[in-house]
Amino acid sequence: MKNNYKIFVGLLFILFLNIKFSLVYSQSVSDKEVYYQWFDDSVKKENTSLYNGTVFVNRYRVIGEKHRFFTTNDFLTGTISYDGQKYYNLPIQYDVYQDELIVKLKQGYREVPLQLIKSKVHSFVINNTPFVNIVNDSLAQNNRDGFYEVLLKTPTLSLLKKYNKGRRKRIKNGQAFYEFAASSDHILFYNQKYFDVGSKKEVIEVFPQFKDDINSFSSTSKKLKKADPDAYKKSLFKKIHGLISNANNL
Repeated sequence: MKNNYKIFVGLLFILFLNIKFSLVYSQSVSDKEVYYQWFDDSVKKENTSLYNGTVFVNRYRVIGEKHRFFTTNDFLTGTISYDGQKYYNLPIQYDVYQDELIVKLKQGYREVPLQLIKSKVHSFVINNTPFVNIVNDSLAQNNRDGFYEVLLKTPTLSLLKKYNKGRRKRIKNGQAFYEFAASSDHILFYNQKYFDVGSKKEVIEVFPQFKDDINSFSSTSKKLKKADPDAYKKSLFKKIHGLISNANNL
């Protein structure tokens, strides 16, 4: 029976490849997702590399919304690029505190949360927010490599956001619980290097030739910066991308 199953999976995989290559030129992205999902359902996810992870156990009791996860402590439907394969419509959690990705998978008659092997996670999308796994020696030295939200990606630069959460123990009515305080950092990928761009000064250090333009944008966008720092940063670097493009065309 096992040999027959392997033959069946092999035939499905060959058929899947033929469909995949024909779709590259003839179908939309959403159509491709349907076929990836069909393949995963046919071979069963327990026969894929997703099951290489370890069981996740949350040892920190929290009260309220100051949890360790991204956005919510509930599992959200998302997409993962893992070990060279894309997986769609999976229940996933992003553990910001430990910077790990968790997926809930069926194991027999129950569902088990598995922490994936981080080095095999290329990227994922959760709550319509795209993340990429940054592997870089200079960032790793300061424990700042790992998962980053992709705020902006242009042909010349990429703006990335790192989420962080710190743990704090609390005692209430003689019971211990934990709160996780959130913070974030912005970095820029430009000319094959990563730069901190949390302040205007740091941005000017990267682009001294655009100092006047950066100062002008900053002074006219104070309300946006206060109301939505991410939108402010995205607008600033869209402008810088345009300045770079114009300079290169001269």
